Amino acid sequence: MGMTDKQFQGFISLALGWLEKALEGSPENKSLSALKDIFQSMLEDD
Repeated sequence: MGMTDKQFQGFISLALGWLEKALEGSPENKSLSALKDIFQSMLEDD
């Protein structure tokens, strides 16, 4: 069972929201920032 493009984009958007919230509390965290960049690029590639 696979994900539709809409479901995938929804999952990535949800994860991005949580990453942004985590970065508010720890803006210097380079790992979180890099992960956010990766997830953002996944949405932009479509």
